[in-house]
Amino acid sequence: MTISTELQAKIDTLEDPNLRARILRVLLGPGKKRATDEEIYETIVSAYAKATAQQARLRKWRDDEVEAFAQYFKEERPEDYFEFLQQERDFNEIEPGFAWGVRQLIWQWIPDLSSADCGELFSRFRDHAKSQLS
Repeated sequence: MTISTELQAKIDTLEDPNLRARILRVLLGPGKKRATDEEIYETIVSAYAKATAQQARLRKWRDDEVEAFAQYFKEERPEDYFEFLQQERDFNEIEPGFAWGVRQLIWQWIPDLSSADCGELFSRFRDHAKSQLS
């Protein structure tokens, strides 16, 4: 199946090459489509714009903030802090229930933090922990 020249021109003007490739994969891929090519394009571009805007709203955690949380964690729950480091070192992952407990500690440290920002701090803290193990 071919794409109209108008739609191809719209796709070609998109800056993100991964977005262009995704749209083309969906439009040219096998399978029955239940929407027009234009509707598919609009849906994908809209979802991309929404996700990009959401990502831009995430709090940008500075290194000193991550280190401050690490210090807080170490002081509040020293045994759990070292368990966290051990899980990161030994398994390169954190057991889900334990990870939830760490997220609860983050919310104890900053009570009104959004779930997305909490997740970002958790991720940055994991990176911090890995750097401590090197």
